[in-house]
Amino acid sequence: MPFCQRCKLLTIDELVENDVLFHPDLATLKASAEKGCDFCTLCWTALRTGQKDQLGKLLRGESAWAEEEAWTPTIWLRGMHFWDGGSAGTKIEVSCGKVKTAVTDAGDEREPYENPNPHVGNWLEVYELPGKPSKYQLCGRRTTVDMDPDLHIPMIRQWLANCSKSHKTCRQTTSERDMPTRVIDVGFSSNCVRLITTEGIQVPGPYIALSYCWGADTSGLFTLNKQTYAALTDGDGLPDSNLAKTHREVISLVRALGYRYLWIDALCIIQGDAADWEKESKTMARVYGNAALTVIAGRSASTKDGFITNDLGKNGARPPPCQLPIDSSSSPTTLTIDLRRAATMGPVSGRGWCFQERMISPRAVVFGDEQIFFTCAAGYCFENGETKPNTLRPKFLQQPAALAIKKTPSGKGPVLTPIEEVLKEWYTILTNFTTCALSNPHDVFAALMAVAQEASKALPLGTRYLAGIWECDVVRGLLWRPCYHFQVGPMSHTVTTRPKSTRLTIETGGSVIRSPSWSWAAVEGPVAHSVFTPLLVARYRDEEGWWMVKPTYGTAKPYRWSNDDRTVGVNELYMPTYDLHLTGRVAEVSVLEEPVASYFAGRKWNKLSAAKAKTNGVLLASPDYLDNGELQTWEHVVGIGFFDVKDEMTGVHSVWCLPIARDMGLILERKSDGKFARLGWFVVEKESWFLARPEHDLCLC
Repeated sequence: MPFCQRCKLLTIDELVENDVLFHPDLATLKASAEKGCDFCTLCWTALRTGQKDQLGKLLRGESAWAEEEAWTPTIWLRGMHFWDGGSAGTKIEVSCGKVKTAVTDAGDEREPYENPNPHVGNWLEVYELPGKPSKYQLCGRRTTVDMDPDLHIPMIRQWLANCSKSHKTCRQTTSERDMPTRVIDVGFSSNCVRLITTEGIQVPGPYIALSYCWGADTSGLFTLNKQTYAALTDGDGLPDSNLAKTHREVISLVRALGYRYLWIDALCIIQGDAADWEKESKTMARVYGNAALTVIAGRSASTKDGFITNDLGKNGARPPPCQLPIDSSSSPTTLTIDLRRAATMGPVSGRGWCFQERMISPRAVVFGDEQIFFTCAAGYCFENGETKPNTLRPKFLQQPAALAIKKTPSGKGPVLTPIEEVLKEWYTILTNFTTCALSNPHDVFAALMAVAQEASKALPLGTRYLAGIWECDVVRGLLWRPCYHFQVGPMSHTVTTRPKSTRLTIETGGSVIRSPSWSWAAVEGPVAHSVFTPLLVARYRDEEGWWMVKPTYGTAKPYRWSNDDRTVGVNELYMPTYDLHLTGRVAEVSVLEEPVASYFAGRKWNKLSAAKAKTNGVLLASPDYLDNGELQTWEHVVGIGFFDVKDEMTGVHSVWCLPIARDMGLILERKSDGKFARLGWFVVEKESWFLARPEHDLCLC
């Protein structure tokens, strides 16, 4: 479609690091887009993706800011990062009012034609087409079904070459790395593959690993099993055409990148063989950690769908890119302008096994929802030209032996020790892992095993891994909390539940038991631990002044919080039951029917979100809170409790409370055998009442 009269005059050179008046107001831009101008359509679409309340006012010619604030209705453009390819990629900012190039505070004097905060604007991507370089030498590209569909191959090659050459932390000598037990040989034929055992390979070779979603419907999926073993291992190999689309596509990609070996779980682990699965599932740290590259089929929810093809814009869901000339010459070079592409990963981001595979992989290429991106220890490189450092990869997955104590800029003040840094990273990983789903809930420890194995190498020697909790940090480990109890944001929207049976579980219907009640694995849904400022961490180390529990069987360090002699540790696939033995001030309390809001009336409470406590909390009172059947005063309230699973608080009139730390503890249920099971956690409101209770030895199950 043609450009409007205004856009016919636009050039890239005019926009580069310069504010250009585009339209007199938003209504004019919208009208031009509706008449079919390609560039105006992109600009209008970018603006309307957010700030809907403000846009409505601007379209009516009204101010979108406070009445006393001066404002302008004009629409402006500004080209940014054309010469330096900044971390946000090369872009054209579209905004109501001039683009703000510096952060301003309330009360600061604004430039002419600048609008108040919040800013109303968005940006468009700018990139070159392959074979059409410009003087700006832009990094951004686009590879979709209708635009350079094979561009991903040279792009990945370039990312790999740059990583190997420039990133010291990423360099690896593949000949020194162990290979998986079995790999797929894709190099001996152009259209067949063969399964080989790596014991027969004299010189280990670099290999690529695949991370992907199997999908809900696995009927007809070719896998390695006792019946197909011969077909995959005989001399002629198996034709690629026998395999699922995702598997065929990654095989073609591996060949195009020049590698010979490939690891796919469905073809390298004997399906239906419990012994082989248990053996191989314990080696994921090696499989993904030693891979030269992990291919993450992020945008695909099923092996039947494939992942290479990017259908972005194919069905008219978004306007197509357009071309702007660099200058006003008679035959100018053009650059491509497009809507901003999301950096989201796709369906694999919500899968537990894929989460581990992503964390362990030193280098990965992700075929995301709308674009491809590369990640390594150094950072991220996106198809659209964006780059950013990799702040999510834990240091213990890079070089645990080199962990250094972090210091404040001044060199003074409290610091985290290397062990505390490892624990901080572990709990961050754990929170993210608990947002993911598992097809088989019993895989909860297996799907995090590789990360736990690596973390254990950086923790004190002999530290036991007790159903997901490190014995060297039991006090904090026990105080996990469902995120919806106290957080705001995306994780707060999911309510925790008990794990349910699935088509892959032995149980048929109802809940499944996959861990002791005191483990975070006893629930499904996001959970989190306390924040990690040095001062707060110091409290968890203060066993004399802050802890309210101690191990029952001896206090010699390292502490042993259980006398259960069964094997525990990072290599255990299943830990459905395990007992902890504590000594603490456990006491029975009453659950009041009065709402928490009544207790808060007229009192300041800042221990966590008061709104969350009113919605999710219950009042816990000393058993003598009634006098002639009536509540006398709020002085009887000793805590505010939160049940891990909301449904389990129905009809409960009394529970047991065990302070774990001076301000927080566990809500427990006493079983018929005298053991205690976790029901939730509570905030201590009356510490003196708990300190007056006698200590008891108890068993948490």
